[in-house]
This record gives sequence, C-alpha cells and structure tokens, in this order.
Amino acid sequence: MSDAGPLHPRWSPLAHAAAFLYGLGVRANGAMWGLRSPVQLGVPVVSVGNVSAGGTGKTPFVRWTCGALSQLGRHPAIAMRGYASKGGASDEADEYRETIPGVPLAVGADRVASVAALRRDRTDIDCIVLDDGFQHRRVARALDIVLVDATRPAIDGALLPAGWLREPASALRRAGLVVVTRAAREDAALAARIESLHGAPPAAWTRHAWTRIERFGAGGRDMPLESVSGARFVCATALGNPAPFVAEVEARGGRVRADLRFPDHHAFTRADADRIAGEARRHDAAVLCTGKDWAKLRHVVQAPAGVEWLVVRAGIEFLSGEPAVREALRRALAP
Repeated sequence: MSDAGPLHPRWSPLAHAAAFLYGLGVRANGAMWGLRSPVQLGVPVVSVGNVSAGGTGKTPFVRWTCGALSQLGRHPAIAMRGYASKGGASDEADEYRETIPGVPLAVGADRVASVAALRRDRTDIDCIVLDDGFQHRRVARALDIVLVDATRPAIDGALLPAGWLREPASALRRAGLVVVTRAAREDAALAARIESLHGAPPAAWTRHAWTRIERFGAGGRDMPLESVSGARFVCATALGNPAPFVAEVEARGGRVRADLRFPDHHAFTRADADRIAGEARRHDAAVLCTGKDWAKLRHVVQAPAGVEWLVVRAGIEFLSGEPAVREALRRALAP
C-alpha cells in the first residue's frame, strides 16, 4: 500500500514543491469556510466523501446510503458535481441512473442551485446525499461520512501531487463517521491511526462485493460469478484506483491477459473501444469493466463478432459496524 502520489518518482522534488503551494491554498480555503455559515438546503444532508484522491468506493457507498435511507421511509436525492459532466451526464451520474433509477439526481458544480431546481420539480424529496462532499463545505450537512480505502489509505502520505491527500489527514477530525472500504479484514494498526486523527476508531469496515456480471454481446444473460475462475479477460478501466478491481479478478481465478488502464473519468472514444476489442480478440478473451466504465463505453462500443463485453456490478458488504452506521443515519435525519 503505497502513499506515493500520482506522479513518477523522477518528479518528486517538483511534486513536493507543488504540494507545498497546494497546501497553502487548502489552508486558506479552510480558514475562509471557517468564517462562513454553510448554506442550509432545507432538508437534511448526508455527505459521503474522503480526504484522498482516487477511488475510495464512494459510488457503491452512496448507493447503499440511499437504500438505507429509503428503508427508513425517507425519499433521498443525490447531489453531485458530476466530474466532466455535460448537460447533467457524467460517468457516475449515468451509473446512478442505471442502477438506482428511482433516486433523482441533482448534477452541477453549484450544488445549492442544482438541489433547489430539483426540489422545485420533486416535492417528495426529504433528504440529500452529497456525493464527494467532504471538501464541499458550502453546504450544511447533518452527517459527514468519510471513507478510507484499506488498499491505499493515503493518510500517512503527503498532499497532492506528492501524495494522494486532497487535504491534511487531520481533517478527519471534522468527520462524523469514518468508514473503511475495500477491507479484507479489520486492521488494528489502521484503526489506531484513524482514531489518532479522527478521535474515534472506524465506525465500520466494509468490502466491495461483486453482485453480478452482466454480459453484452452474448444474448444479454448474466455470467455466473463462479465462471470467472479460469476465464481469460482484458480488463479495461478508467478509475482513480484500478488495482483492487484487477486484483479481485485474479483472486477469483480469472486470467488477466491485458490490463488497459485509462485516466480516471476518461471519456472513452470509438478508437478506445476498438483498441480494447482488438486486445480481446488477440488474446481470445472477454472484456471486463466496472459499471462506471460501462456507463461511458456503452455509447461507443460496437459489439463485433467474437467479443464479449462483461460488466461487473458491485455493492457494499459490511464486515462490521452496519448497525452503527444505520443508527447514525437515523439520528442525523431525526427531527
């Protein structure tokens, strides 16, 4: 688990200089918001975020949170910036629309305005889940849930771009709950480090659990999870941290013949899809990607003969702490 940042080690001196300047900006921004009153959205807000760049599992955890709120009898909506969005479309937004179609979305950099516009049309909305909201301190929230990825905690590293931190790890003190994601088991050392920064141990430990594999180009029938073992794959991802996904394929016995990694939030083109399909044909393998990737790939894929496109759907599975998180949500939304 390396806390080294996204840049090649040869750029380390420049990266640390940039991180120093970035840190000055982060502290100035924090001081500014410390003097301002956050904006009330008119309904309780639950934020799901992190202190590090790259994927920490926010999308499946937001889906789980919406489900938990619905089970409490609430009617949540998701508010998100929508990275690289166009007209309310982005990879995460499209994945939410596909996997939880009953939950409305407010997409836009101005989350106050986008939520207000959505609530004018949807008067049943009585709570908001703020996707990637920990640094979005303009909006008042009833509960801040911060995720720490067990495969790359980043909390002992440097600020971007020398490390992965978006703000100092001491910012965990602001969180209402810290939840560890992508954990194989509880880790006493990581728990102690989080407690030293946050003031309490992690409220829960979770892992990403594959729920099904959708098949495109072969009749649309799901691929049984147990069929991964021994099968050949070309993994195609555009994630902040793709290593856990590829590792899971291999742990299930899959044979990864090519690992094609694109930048996070990459806008796949027809040429990208053709390149991926070409690798699959060359290795006599199926293409395997995440739901976030497929939300963009599906628009450019031409399903040529001999190529299967497989999409992994995953959810959050609690190793411990689920009742505590549900109770925190209940209390946060209580009148």
